[in-house]
Amino acid sequence: MEKNNHIIIINGSPRRSKNCSKIIENITKKLDENNIAYEVENIYKMNIDYCTACGYCERTGKCVIKDDMTHLYKDFDNSLGTIVVSPMFFQSISTKVKTVVDRTQAFYSSKYILKKPSIDKKKERRGMFIAVGGQPEYENQFLGGQIVMDLFFKSINTKLIENVYMSNSDEVPYDENEEFQRELNESIDNYMKEIKSI
Repeated sequence: MEKNNHIIIINGSPRRSKNCSKIIENITKKLDENNIAYEVENIYKMNIDYCTACGYCERTGKCVIKDDMTHLYKDFDNSLGTIVVSPMFFQSISTKVKTVVDRTQAFYSSKYILKKPSIDKKKERRGMFIAVGGQPEYENQFLGGQIVMDLFFKSINTKLIENVYMSNSDEVPYDENEEFQRELNESIDNYMKEIKSI
């Protein structure tokens, strides 16, 4: 069912009950406490096909593929914001998150090629990107994913206001990483303040 003025939370991990799922549990608890509506999209359980660069959206502003991405287009348009939680695969976001990103080419084409946006460009939305890396922290560990997500949030007309990175999850999982938990909680609090200000 189509929703309005809610937060979309994208679970970009294929693994259940691990770090990304536990991070999302913390986020949803805080959103519940603040009476902010949300919907968690477990995209690895969804039927979302790859973009084939067929050019249909460049002619119509819409995607020719009819699958679970169809309702995500409506949700992105109607939402107050989007939170993406993804593990890092080879210094970038997970495969399924990248598939979702690629499919927002329909929004890009409608805005910049056809000049007839299929997403409301006047509506304010707020974004957050949370990435989980298995290796110990190193320089530019999250840069690849961040570059892609910057473009994604621009495509869905959402202002990206929070980036939160967790390193070394193979050795110190979310449940044991108190420093990251504090950082995440602060970022969620800041995010909710932004949402309430819209």
